[in-house]
Amino acid sequence: MPGMMMATSGSPKGDQERFLYDYDTIRNGGLIFAGLAFIVGLIIILGKRLRCGGKKKRRPINEDEL
Repeated sequence: MPGMMMATSGSPKGDQERFLYDYDTIRNGGLIFAGLAFIVGLIIILGKRLRCGGKKKRRPINEDEL
């Protein structure tokens, strides 16, 4: 069958690599993710500090509860 020819490497592109990373996109995505994680962490830490800070109000103790 002369009309049917197959590549020897099994890849449609021949000698080119099958998968290439786009390092710029990966790096930018990682930096954005790290920045967002940092900001969310700061919000959590500062939110707890602002809410829990200050004087704590104590309940009056009834003699019946003892």
